[in-house]
Amino acid sequence: MKFHDLLVVSLGGQGQYDHVINNTGSPTSGTSTIPSQVVSFP
Repeated sequence: MKFHDLLVVSLGGQGQYDHVINNTGSPTSGTSTIPSQVVSFP
C-alpha cells in the first residue's frame, strides 16, 4: 500500500506530532500552524 500527499498540523500548539507516518516526516509543535508534509510513502 502506498500513501500520497500526507499532511499533519499542530493547530495553535495544541498537541504535536513526532512524524507524519511511521518514522517519516518532520515534527510539528509550538504555537505556529505550520504543516508537515510527506509526498509519498513508502
